Amino acid sequence: MEYPLYLSIYYYLTRSGEYPTGSTENIKRKVRRQASKFEVHGHKLFRKNPVSPVSQELLHEGIVEEVIKRVHEEGHYGVNNTYSQLRLQYTGPRLFEWTRKVVQNCVTCQVRTKTPHNRTEPAHPIDTPIHPFYMIGCDAIGPMDPTEDGYRYLLVAVDYLTRWPIAIPVKDITEETTVNFLFEQVVVPYGVPNFILTDRGSNFTSGYVREFFKSLNCRHLTTTAYRPQTNGLCERLNQTLSQTLAKIVRDNDALTTWDKYVTSALLALRTMRNDTTGHTPAKLLYGYNLRTPATWPAPRTDFVQGDPVEEIASRTKVIQHMIEKLRPEARSRSNEKKQKYKARYDLQVFPRRRFSPGEQVLMRDQKPPHKFSDRWLGPMTVTRVNNNGTYHLIGPNYRRLQGAINGDFLIPFHNHKLMVPDIQVKRAENQFLAWISRYDTL
Repeated sequence: MEYPLYLSIYYYLTRSGEYPTGSTENIKRKVRRQASKFEVHGHKLFRKNPVSPVSQELLHEGIVEEVIKRVHEEGHYGVNNTYSQLRLQYTGPRLFEWTRKVVQNCVTCQVRTKTPHNRTEPAHPIDTPIHPFYMIGCDAIGPMDPTEDGYRYLLVAVDYLTRWPIAIPVKDITEETTVNFLFEQVVVPYGVPNFILTDRGSNFTSGYVREFFKSLNCRHLTTTAYRPQTNGLCERLNQTLSQTLAKIVRDNDALTTWDKYVTSALLALRTMRNDTTGHTPAKLLYGYNLRTPATWPAPRTDFVQGDPVEEIASRTKVIQHMIEKLRPEARSRSNEKKQKYKARYDLQVFPRRRFSPGEQVLMRDQKPPHKFSDRWLGPMTVTRVNNNGTYHLIGPNYRRLQGAINGDFLIPFHNHKLMVPDIQVKRAENQFLAWISRYDTL
């Protein structure tokens, strides 16, 4: 209730029908109508209730927020339960609206709210490149059980057009090891890619690695935090390679020498037809399918060797023709598949309003230190909005977060200014309390 009306009712009941100075007939009628519903106990207004022995205290704008906070913080109830608790002792106009605003602005409840499982951002598939090794994805697998030679990790890479997989076992994933892998296993055999997509691990984002990319004139792209789907092609390779390697190791009982079978697993993957492109990585890269030991045909006894130059020229024409036909076909099929995956993914997306620069948000804590930790971190301020549904943020103390954050990991932070009583209301309340004090001494 507005504080002036609250005072008017109080004075009317305690001063034998006295009205505020300068009151019109409408105001007097309103005061009489409201006063008939309440009675005074201990300098406070309570609603008359002949049925129940418990009277409800009338809340005014000067104390309503404080009272609701006190009730809510007893157990941090939700809106409905907080309102139910309030109604046991208090009453007032628009009390539910006040309750909703106070609970919605509770910082403790916001940082401990349940993590929503709904997707809010649609899929943004990466277009398939035109040329092999125009763009590659890189990642690290491990740590795994160490081998006899001390290998504990796998560094992997995959071409975004042909799906050609690359992997080597390594003992560590330091920045030096990562650079050696990229140079010896990617750059030397296949040339310098235009783009390299990795996660934000320190072995890919250190200054040493950045200088390496700069020397190659290669653009380094990173995924958003805790969003491996951004580099989904490489993540899928990780799963397939791990499963294939695990099965080969099991068949050969080679748990401590799994590093010896990485090349065998790679050969299997390079000769396996990809559902998305419709061809094997080997055929898209070299123009023909590689034969594995199990499918290698016996030598022909009637084979007659011809002119090597003519044979090479003829084979080159065949390969060139196949490449010119197969690669555009594979790229088209890949993009069509991605659009189908996007359509299926977007069926589970529940769009919401995009955040704006300057708006405050909370970010999901992916690795809370213990069970009772806050589930959300912040508040943080949006500084830039990207077209792909990611945001750049500034955290507490104006610390800028590195890289963009996907919108699925953000929720709005409610910190709306409630209808806090202004200076005049506070002054009137102080005058009222002073008048009560003088009244009691008479």
